[in-house]
Amino acid sequence: MPPRDTELSLKLSPKNAQLLRRASAMAGFESLSEFVLQVTLERASRILESAETITLDSESFDAFIADCEQPGPPNSDLKKANERRRVEKAKSS
Repeated sequence: MPPRDTELSLKLSPKNAQLLRRASAMAGFESLSEFVLQVTLERASRILESAETITLDSESFDAFIADCEQPGPPNSDLKKANERRRVEKAKSS
């Protein structure tokens, strides 16, 4: 396990501390810190995955793929964005 050099302190109510201690013991963790770290990392991973992933049903996925394969003509917003990119690229050259 990589070295740990950042500390996190929590102030818990007695009720919350007892809840966490009980859950930690039932889950077989050697320490409350290990339990809190593991549960927090798992939850953080789920939050990030949810925020970074788009899930589509079959019909929506097929429509998305069809649009990617046969895009419509560019709208005015896309044309403006393309022009801004062209100008920025010219400035950096």
